[in-house]
Formats: sequence, C-alpha cells, structure tokens
Amino acid sequence: MLQRPILTAAVLVLPSTSARAEAALADLLFMMPAILLKGLYDELARPWLLAAFWAGALLCWLVYAKTGRDVVGDWLDRLSPVRRPLIHTTSYGTLGFFAVASLLYVIVGYALWGPPQRNDRPAYQHTATRQPAKPAVQHTLPYPYGKSPGNPKGTWPTTSGNLDNQPYLAHGGGGLFTLRNPGDEGLWVRLCAADAQPCTPLRQVYLLPRSGFTVDRISAGAYRLEYTQTSGQNLSGSLEGIQIGNPAGLGYNLELRDFAPKP
Repeated sequence: MLQRPILTAAVLVLPSTSARAEAALADLLFMMPAILLKGLYDELARPWLLAAFWAGALLCWLVYAKTGRDVVGDWLDRLSPVRRPLIHTTSYGTLGFFAVASLLYVIVGYALWGPPQRNDRPAYQHTATRQPAKPAVQHTLPYPYGKSPGNPKGTWPTTSGNLDNQPYLAHGGGGLFTLRNPGDEGLWVRLCAADAQPCTPLRQVYLLPRSGFTVDRISAGAYRLEYTQTSGQNLSGSLEGIQIGNPAGLGYNLELRDFAPKP
C-alpha cells in the first residue's frame, strides 16, 4: 500500500522526456525577451559598431554646421519614394540619438550582465598558424549517478548543460544567470537553497572548460552554488549570497574561479 505514493513522488521529481521537452520550450518562450535584450547588448557592445554610430553622427553634424542644411538627409530623401513623412527627422538628429542611446544601453548592459559574450571565430585560418585542437577533458571524478538508459557508460557529458534525468526544481520564476567556467578543468555545478545544509541539489549543470551555460526560469529566493572540478585535482568551491527577486531582474554573470585548497 505504501509503494504507490513513493512511485508517484519519484515520477514528479523525474519527469518524462516529453514533459521535460515541453517545460524547456515553455521556459524558452518565457525567457525570450531577456535573451533578446542580452543578445542586443552583446551586439551593440562591439567597439567598431559604437564607433561607426558616433562617426556617422559626427560627420552629419559637421556637414550641418558647415552648410546650415541637412545635406545628408536631403540626399537620402532623393533616393526614397516621394511621400510626406509622418514625423520630420534629420540625419544628424537621428544618428546622434542612436549613438547616445547605444552607448547608454551598453553601459547599463555592462552593469547588469558584465563583459559581453563573444563566440566569434575567424572565417579562415591559415594552416601554418592554426592552433592545435584542445584535448578532451580527462575526468578524474567518477560520474556520481552511474549508468542509465540515456547514459549507458555512466560518463560525464560532452557538452555544457543540465545533467540529464536529475531533478529540475526551483523553476517557474523569472530568474536568469549565466555560469562561466574560466578554467581548464570540467565543472560539476549544483544549485542549492541558501540554508540547505548539506546541499540538496535543485539543479545540476556540467560546464566544459572555458565555457558557459545560462540557467533560467529560477523562482524567487536565496540560493548558493557549489561546484567541483571533474578533472585535475577535483577542487571544490562555493558561491554564496545569490538573491533572485520577485519579479526577477534580467540576469547576470557568475564566474566560478575560486576554489578551497585541499586539506
């Protein structure tokens, strides 16, 4: 008589693959505005783009100061179909507005999210200067959950992300942050309630060396992170004082670089 409730609780903690996929899709749709805002910041924070905005605005203002007319705007009007605009704008005013607005957006974005994320790769790299491929992570920490149907060898993932078939809790809110692993070892990261001693993982993430992963849809509350190297010396560290408000902010970056020395 007691086995049925226990089995039901297990199903609630470890939902089916289709339920997890539906939840992930709902999470993505819910967090799309925050992701788009952060993506816009990453693009506007390119130095050459800001410089182009300011150079264009300065050029238009210099032409206007020299001629007393909106020469650039008049030239652009000749290229467009003849129509009466709803709002009269000038080239120097428009470019000046975009230059100032972009700079302010980048400043606010830096305060919220830290340095912009860059995934740029050169379109072509000469064979003589090509860097050797980075070797695979040599794990020295066994995978803590052993073998499963989705992981028949019981090994660590080969990509950064949530650990499969593990609890996905503290969800449904607007909290969002990006975990970053700046080191050369893999990291096993656990999200815990701030007052949970010992840590009962609410979510678990694996991070490849020098990579990141965004944890989203976190409900309001106080949390901490515990993380352990899966390779190398298997050092551990923690990050305290993570506060997710209600409503939550747009998210921020958490760099996992501090470790406690081995006893």
